[in-house]
Amino acid sequence: MKKKQSVIITLISILVLSTTTFPIIGFTNEQSSVPAAPPDGGGMGGADTMTYDYTGEMKGSLIADNQEIEANSEKQRSDGNDENTALVKNGGTLSLEKSTLEKAGASANEDNSNFYGLNSILLAVNENSFAYLSNSQLTANDKGSNGLFATDSGTIYANDNTIATESDNSRGMDATYGGTIIANKTSVNTNGDHSAALATDRGGGNVSVTDSQLATQGSGSPLLYSTGDIEVSNVKGTATGSQIAGMEGYNSIQIYNSELISKLTGTTGSDPVANGVIIYQSTSGDAEASTGETANFEAVNSTLKSATEGTMFYVTNTEANIILKDNTLDFDSDKAALLTIQGNNANNWGTAGSNGGKVNFIGINQELSGKISVDSISSLNLFLTEETTYNGETEITANEVNTAASETPITVTIDKTSKWVMTADSQITNLNLETGGEIVDEDGKSATIIADGETVVEGTGSTALTVTGTYSTQTNLNENNQLSEPSIDRTDFDQHYQLSTSFTNKSTATKTSSTKNTVAEVTSSSKKPTTAVKSNKQENYPLWIAFGGVVIIAGALVLKKMGKRTKRRH
Repeated sequence: MKKKQSVIITLISILVLSTTTFPIIGFTNEQSSVPAAPPDGGGMGGADTMTYDYTGEMKGSLIADNQEIEANSEKQRSDGNDENTALVKNGGTLSLEKSTLEKAGASANEDNSNFYGLNSILLAVNENSFAYLSNSQLTANDKGSNGLFATDSGTIYANDNTIATESDNSRGMDATYGGTIIANKTSVNTNGDHSAALATDRGGGNVSVTDSQLATQGSGSPLLYSTGDIEVSNVKGTATGSQIAGMEGYNSIQIYNSELISKLTGTTGSDPVANGVIIYQSTSGDAEASTGETANFEAVNSTLKSATEGTMFYVTNTEANIILKDNTLDFDSDKAALLTIQGNNANNWGTAGSNGGKVNFIGINQELSGKISVDSISSLNLFLTEETTYNGETEITANEVNTAASETPITVTIDKTSKWVMTADSQITNLNLETGGEIVDEDGKSATIIADGETVVEGTGSTALTVTGTYSTQTNLNENNQLSEPSIDRTDFDQHYQLSTSFTNKSTATKTSSTKNTVAEVTSSSKKPTTAVKSNKQENYPLWIAFGGVVIIAGALVLKKMGKRTKRRH
């Protein structure tokens, strides 16, 4: 009987241990391993990615086609049109360190290079295709030659590289159709037109970059251009011939701990208005799909500097949330507005008269200055929260066509800690002024507030606010007034390169810590990881062992008792 009990206890032990999911510490690097899934890329509301539909041939000087290739100090050059210097496809893996990739030869079809990555320096295409690039140099000197390009759920991890492109339609990093690029310590320089430093397209790409330097020279070449999800932290960049950022469709840009500068004073590309940041919807088809229910632009603890003589933020033919917390907005408010929301009659961006913008503009512990202008077919919800101060005036302008007039062009909400310093008489539709919140003139004296034709606050200052709709002393803040968390997971990237680059919306700085690797260690770690688990799960390992032990002991006691019952039955 004891022997039988021992056998049963052993079987119970095996059963418990086999059905208990222990956290896996680190990851294995066997050649036959299945890669960790790339981030799903879902932004606010989840990705609604258009279907990848390229069926043509793809060529490359160096190709990892459903195979693993590792190389150190590799030098590859492509001179062919529509040929990639390095190509990863059909679930292949390419790991390059201390390598040089050069691209010459132009793209014969702009759509193929812009949307599918043909003619790029490095292209990762198809699900489970991974490219790992470190300590390398990438250069391109012909048209339609993007630097890093990920598409159709392909993934690129890049650490400590330089990327330089010289001609038009040659972006530094670009992701489309669910492709993902995660990078750190990267220098990106583009000289051509329509060559953003970081870009996503076709409503489903994901780009996350930390501790990097960006520079663009051309027209229509912002530092960030998103029709997907772009997230940056601890990044510095300067755009000479374009604005800081552009976003099309219901997609997202999140900026943390960064300094982004535009030297442009006038318009770029086909923009109707000179701007520092543009959020819009065109009819190009590039953003027919989206990653959220509204466009989402967030900046935290950053400096956004623009030489624009138009407006810092320009929104047309779309809906957007703009959330700013603890930033420095550096522009000349005597020459440029803070925010302009209006319809347009250019570029077929919607139908004139009904193509205005709808914006939630939220300041959180934020200094804001400049005029806010909203036309009669647009609407603004302005929230001043957590000790935000706004210095400026508001205006409602008449749209020339005005076929879809807005019922509430401007609603202002001011919490008990915040202040509006009115630099001139202003008009809004609705006002929610929490007790303790202030509206004053430039001398700090209270403004007169006239609501629905009646004076509700008799001010002592020189300015007056006319409220044509409702006046309330209550505020109503919801999830739309809160910052989002970054949606692109950097865990596998950090484990692969032994770094700590992940960040949150509460970050005050991005700290990159690393451990030195031997060449052998770097080569080994360049294979696909089978599993990657956040390190905080390691703490539970002893608890699972203890739990297994308790179950085994309990099983032994039950069996012992069952043994006695068996004797009684016999």
